[in-house]
Formats: sequence, structure tokens, C-alpha cells
Amino acid sequence: MEYLEVNGGKILKGEVLISGSKNAAFPVLSACLLIEGKCHIKNIPNILDVKKFLFQLKKIGVNVLEGEHEVEIDASSSFKPEIPPEETENIRGTQTLLGAFIARHMKASIAGLGGCNIGKRPIDQHIKGLESLGVEISWDKGILKAHSPKGLKGNKIFLDMPSVGATENIILASVFAEGETIIENAAREPEIKDLINFLNLAGANIEVNGTGSTIVVHGVKKLKPVEYSIIPDRIEAATYLILAGLTKGKIKIKNTLPYHLEAVIMKLKEIGLDVSVNENEITASYKGRLLPTSVKTLPYPGFPTDVQSQILTLLTLANGSSVVTETVFENRFRIVDDLLKMGANIRVEGISAFITGVKELKPSVVTAKDLRGGMSLLLATLSAKGTSKVLEPVHIDRGYESYIEKIKGLGGDVERKNS
Repeated sequence: MEYLEVNGGKILKGEVLISGSKNAAFPVLSACLLIEGKCHIKNIPNILDVKKFLFQLKKIGVNVLEGEHEVEIDASSSFKPEIPPEETENIRGTQTLLGAFIARHMKASIAGLGGCNIGKRPIDQHIKGLESLGVEISWDKGILKAHSPKGLKGNKIFLDMPSVGATENIILASVFAEGETIIENAAREPEIKDLINFLNLAGANIEVNGTGSTIVVHGVKKLKPVEYSIIPDRIEAATYLILAGLTKGKIKIKNTLPYHLEAVIMKLKEIGLDVSVNENEITASYKGRLLPTSVKTLPYPGFPTDVQSQILTLLTLANGSSVVTETVFENRFRIVDDLLKMGANIRVEGISAFITGVKELKPSVVTAKDLRGGMSLLLATLSAKGTSKVLEPVHIDRGYESYIEKIKGLGGDVERKNS
């Protein structure tokens, strides 16, 4: 079994170059399947989930040429719009293939939608939107079967909740639909805008109206190959800013877009960190003590659920009582038991965690059960003086590029070992 051995308690200082966005990579790579020709996508993160996703594309007949942080996707040849059950384990990115398959082939067959076990991930909004476009959906032994026998026709769709995945799938499916598709109460995350920017560059006709919650897709006949660089990973950026507070250090993150992180920056300032912004850089510094606060996860531009575990970990060291409320995924508190082993004082009631800060966390053996929670436990062990182990680091590998090297660059002591 692989594990991370961490000698914590060191003050971490330095700079971290933020990688390309995991959550932007999947929809953009899926959108390449709508294009006959070679698309060159840059700033691709070198992480396990993206590697598996690209491997899947190769298996269904897409020509994929991988480089260093870049990939060439050529979907000129016919490919099979099918992802069997054995291929989808632990990869959430397969969801955006649904809209892409339907747009290109008018049919799709995709098994369970993978990802971390952090709670229910209903796809009712995906199905509602696609059916509005003329897609017929059925289930066969847990496999979603979709086809559009009469072609795709634009429609007005109101999402009951601003689901990121549903918004992405409806956009992808409607690019070639006849007429106009209007998505109301659409998700507003930066990764949605990145997908729209890519598609428009390729010849799509997509507008974002008002505050961004209304998206209008005017159907086109064809898209052209393009070169595109995806946005930096805002969740990785937030993670390293929080690490500065946990290790009483000073960390500058480079190659980021600060306006994607406004909710996180405001909370870190409330907690007492000194946070400064300069164009595409953000610096977070520990100022002597951490203050308690309340955090509630919400769809963008609210506080991101993908940063909840990290900030909860930070608040275990705050001077007072804090509350963290999770409104998106009900299993985001899976790290609490491990944090309790490290001496944290946390009580979970329903969708809220009540945290009373302690002076310090203690070294322990903890287990990464999901991507963000696993990384948060690594942050906790970096804070704790002494030697800790983080088991099952493969979950962290899924979404954080070169994190061991980046932490070492800050002065951290982390080694990957085998028992």
C-alpha cells in the first residue's frame, strides 16, 4: 500500500505555480469531440483523472496525442459514443461526454458517473434538459442510454438548481441543435465560461446574458479546429492559500485568476490571514493568530464546496468557535473522524460542522477517502509537529498536479512510500 510520510510542523514559505483546471479540462476536451479536425488544448493538468479521461478517448477511437501540459485531440474519424461500466470508476469527467456524444452521434451509452463518494450526484437536471432538446433517455442495468431519433431542436430550459454538469451537457448538446436554446438558472462557474469561450472560438454562437445565469445557444452547422488554453485551477489555488494559514507561513500562488477566488479571499481575510492580490498572483501570510468564522458553501460566486474541507481544516486551529455548513454534497464531512484523531474539536449535526479551535493538531495516521478531503488531511499533517502518514494518496493524485514537489518547494517534508 502506498502512503505519504509527512514530517509536519514546519513553516512553509515560497511560491507555487498553479496548474490548469481539472474541472475545466473535462468539458473542453469533451467539446473537442464535436469538431472534425485537430484541436490543440494547452495548460492541461498532469493529474490522474485527466490521464484516465484521455485514455478513455483513445479507447473509443479518438486520436489523442499527449504532450507536456498539452494535448491534440482529433475526432475527425468516427468514434464509438459509449463508455462501458468498467471504464467509469472514480472519474466524474465522463458526465460531459453525454452531451458531446449526443451532439455528434445523436446517441450515447454511458455507465455510472464516477467521482468521489461525497454524496448524491443526481443527474435529473441533465436528463430534463436533454429531453427538452428531443433526446430520449432510458436505463439498462445502470447504463444510461440516450438517442435522438428526430434530431435536436432548441428549447427553453429552466434548471431547478444551477447544476454545473447539467449546464455543460445542455450547452454541448445544443451547439448543433436546430434553432435557439435558452438555459435559465444556469450554473455560473468559471469552468462554464471557459467551455463557452472555447466553443465560440471554434465557431459556436453562445451568449451569456445578465448576471450569467441565462445562457442562449444559437445552433450552428459545424465547428472548426482551434488552439485553446484552459483556465488555471481555482481550487488548487485556494488549497495552497489555506496551507499558508495552517503552517503559519507565507505562500504566493502564481498563474491564477484572483476574480475566480473572491469568496475564498474574503473568508481568508475574515480568518485573519493577510491576503494581497497582484494581477495573476495572490499571496497569503499568517499574521499571528486565526480567527473563527462561519462558512456556507453555495454555487458560484458563493464559497465553493470543493474548498470546504480545506477551510474546515484551517478553522480547527482558529481562536474560538466556527460553523461550516455544506449545502451541496452531504458527505463532505468524511474527514472529521481523522481530524478528531489529530486532536481537533468538531461536532457534526446534519449539514453543519461546529468547530472549536485547538492550539495545535497532533500527528496521526489518516486516510484519504476522497480528493478534496484527502488533500485537506495532507494539509493537516503538514501543520502537526511530528511524523504522520496519509494512506491511499491515489485520491489526491486524481486532482493535484505534482503536489509533493510543490510542497517540498515550500519547505515541506513529504515522501511517498510503500508499506
